[in-house]
Formats: sequence, C-alpha cells, structure tokens
Amino acid sequence: MGLFSRKPKVAAPTPPTVPATPSVGDVSGPSPLVVNTLVQESVQAGWAKEQGYKTMFEVLRQCTTGELLLDITASKWADPAKGFQPGDTLAIGQIVDLAGKRLLLAFTSNEHLAVYLKGATPMSLAQPTTAIMKQAMTDYEGIAIDAGSPDTMFIAHSAEIARALTDDPAVNEPLKTALVLQRSFPELLALAAEAAVLFIATKEVRDEAGEITSIFVPHVIDPNGERFTPAFTSPAEVWAWDIELNARPTQFANIVRASLEDGHNGVVINPGGVSPRIPSADLQPFA
Repeated sequence: MGLFSRKPKVAAPTPPTVPATPSVGDVSGPSPLVVNTLVQESVQAGWAKEQGYKTMFEVLRQCTTGELLLDITASKWADPAKGFQPGDTLAIGQIVDLAGKRLLLAFTSNEHLAVYLKGATPMSLAQPTTAIMKQAMTDYEGIAIDAGSPDTMFIAHSAEIARALTDDPAVNEPLKTALVLQRSFPELLALAAEAAVLFIATKEVRDEAGEITSIFVPHVIDPNGERFTPAFTSPAEVWAWDIELNARPTQFANIVRASLEDGHNGVVINPGGVSPRIPSADLQPFA
C-alpha cells in the first residue's frame, strides 16, 4: 500500500485498555478546555483536501507546540474529580489503521473527541503535543489525530514523525511557541541561540550528467526587496515551505555568520508561518 493511498477513515478500534506509560505524566483529573487550532486548521486546509508529503509536513510542523488530548474515556475512576488514585485504571485510546498499524489516538478538542465517541461522554487528558508525538513514535506505530471524520482525521506513522520532527519532537518547542505567540526579538534571539539544533534548507545543483556541482541555499526576499536567510525549527518546517529542498541541521551562530557574510539583511525563522524578520544589526552579537 502506498504511503498516501490510505483513506482518512477509522478502522475498527481496538479495545482501549492500554495502560498509561510513564511518558504520559501525572493524571490530575479531567482536562481543562484545550483547542489546538494550529493543528485543526492545517489538517482542514490541506490534508483533508489532498494527502501528500507537503500537506503532511504542514500538519506535523504544527505538532511542536501547544497541547493535544488523549482519549481516556474507557478508564475506571472511583472519583474523576480527584484525579488518578490507587486502584483506578487508566486506559488510553488507540486504533489499528488500514495498514495494520497500531496508532495512538489524539484530539485537538473535546468536541472532536465527542464526534469519535458517537454519544459516549468524553473523558480526556491534556498533554504537550510534543510529548504525545514522542509517545506515538516510540510506544506505538504512529498517531491518528481527530479520528471520527474524513474531514478532520490525520494519520502519520512513526518513521514519518521521526523524519519530520527528529527523534526529539520537543527539541525546539520553546522557540516554536515563542514564534506562535509573537514574542519580542530579544526573547526569540535568546531561544534561537540556546537551541541545540536548527535547520537550514539546501538544494543540489546538478549538471547534465546528474552530478552535483554545487549546493544552493535559498533566501527570502521581502516586499521591500531585502534578502533574509531562512532558519527552521524542524525539518517539517523546511518541507512545508518547499518540498523540493533538503533539511540540514546546524547551529544558530552558523546561520547568522552565513547571513552576514552573504550581505543579507537578516534572518527569518520559519518563513512558512508568521515569521519575524530579524535585522542584521540585532544578529551581530550572535555571529
């Protein structure tokens, strides 16, 4: 079966009796209101209409901030208001997809969980999206987000998650979150400088024989004609921006030095989203 030949439908659910693993974290009772609009909108705007690599990476790039909900409706609680107590049974929902893969269920809102449950009273557990993605690719064979409707469901298998978000989906969660919240330049710069790894986009230039003759690093030109060097918080951000590019790991200092040496006007982080353009003058201390 081809990667994107699967349809966004739910196979028969396996009995949701899988106990929580330590990565789930503490269970302190019913989750507060959680609505992950970034993931919802990326699924509905792209994946639900056309399933392909670019739309898949568009969804996965948004799975590095915020929270998702786990389905714990089948859990046995003596008193849900008191949270998980000795003697209670915590059961986390899962399904088996049409490819026979065991997938962790996650939801962007309790409303989407209610659609999946078809009348049962939903019980959910909010967890950081990055923690859920990590669990999906290590303890399961992937993830199913917002199962229950072809218009909302998204599936990614473990290898796809690892390729898009690396082995540590949380590696740049603070920086991605700061970008989403449109934090100040000083905060963004500090987080970028502290990042264990960032990514650049590259493309090989080949001759008529197919041999690589050089490596091209694209740049961004703003409406004023100024040029900016792009930096990315995950490989998924690179491929959501341009599926034809390669994602290469590097350090922020290297990106800054390259931008200054090329005479660019600054650096732009995650140009596929709401992307602040950081001027060269602010970058000098980080070269």
